[in-house]
Amino acid sequence: MSWNDDYRHAASRLDDHIAHARLTLCGLSACVDAMVSLHDAQALLEATAPAEAVEFAGMLVARAKAGIGGEIRVDWPGGPDWLDNTLAFRHLPGGTGPHAARILTRLGAPALLALATRSPEQMAALDPGLHLAHEGQAVEIAQLRPTQPNANKIYIFEFSAGRALDGALLKRSSRIIVRFDDPGLEDDSEYNALSARLARNAGAGVLSGYNCVGRGDLEGALARTRRLVGEWRRQGTFVIHLELAGYECDAYRDAVLEGLSGHITSLGLSLSEYEALVPPDTSLATGMFDLAVRLHLQRICVHADNWAASLTTGDATQEREALLAGCLLASSRAATGQVSKPEGASAEAIFEPPPELPASLGGRSFVAVSAPYVARPATTLGLGDTFMAGCLLVLGQDDRPRLAAWQRPDAAITAATHESVE
Repeated sequence: MSWNDDYRHAASRLDDHIAHARLTLCGLSACVDAMVSLHDAQALLEATAPAEAVEFAGMLVARAKAGIGGEIRVDWPGGPDWLDNTLAFRHLPGGTGPHAARILTRLGAPALLALATRSPEQMAALDPGLHLAHEGQAVEIAQLRPTQPNANKIYIFEFSAGRALDGALLKRSSRIIVRFDDPGLEDDSEYNALSARLARNAGAGVLSGYNCVGRGDLEGALARTRRLVGEWRRQGTFVIHLELAGYECDAYRDAVLEGLSGHITSLGLSLSEYEALVPPDTSLATGMFDLAVRLHLQRICVHADNWAASLTTGDATQEREALLAGCLLASSRAATGQVSKPEGASAEAIFEPPPELPASLGGRSFVAVSAPYVARPATTLGLGDTFMAGCLLVLGQDDRPRLAAWQRPDAAITAATHESVE
């Protein structure tokens, strides 16, 4: 069977996964993304003043030429105002939690989003059908009003393979995520309380955003997370997944992994994030196994442009299905620029062999799949989070007919009629 066949069959099973999906708890980061194509940012690229803008443009161009995306923090206090006054940005929802909640909600699977920063810009950027905790209930955003002032945005500069930039033809499509401060986690007390009540019906809980704590109270953020996870675990057993992201300082990253070791069950990371954690020349199998043992994980997943691989103590067949679902949804979003339920891999998708891994090691199973790689994507935004959401959709499913996870006597849902918007 070809990879195209695998993905066509995986697409045909999505409805069944959605029908049996349990609630996904989506935290703990959220922001407004201000996005622009680096190829269209001429006013920035040609700037001769201020000096910070010239240095900033040079840094973006150098990363794009090297094919390096990822997230960075920039010390330029006047940067946000200068960029807002110079470039035309599109404002979109940002953060792993909102991306995951959006994808799952669009598919028809239940999700609850942590959101303390309920500002006008943030609320306007999110789908009106996403659910937040409000007065002990899961309530659609369309029913709620902003209660907080606007916060600083995160700036995203996309670049595309095959397009010229500063005299060079770029070889890789990606995006550079830039923040100018450390917004911290979404410390949403209403979400914390409601998610603890609903945890018995949950299939997965997402943790993210610790790279945005940075120079803030990282230990305090980790302590609050451990308390929240403890409340979840008192109600039931499900996948507790940390999506790692990039850190400005290795010490911050290592503190997060150490601080959440034994509390998370699953870790997701990009290939570059994985490579930063293991010694050079370490085989993929050895590196994944060593990390899983050191961090007391049931599952570790590495996702690259053209493949994904997991090491799991769980069922290998279910894990393969999870990887296929995640890759399929992410590739579809890359190809179309939309969150959608595809019928298979796009016609332009390229398949390359996945890494060769042993079937098992130390009682754990390796699983690897080829991802439908789109060389010139319509978007690079949120692809890793889309992959993660697809995986958790499968890993958190249940064999019972799906009832909206919050429809219990002590946890009602308030809904509004709305149209979905991209």
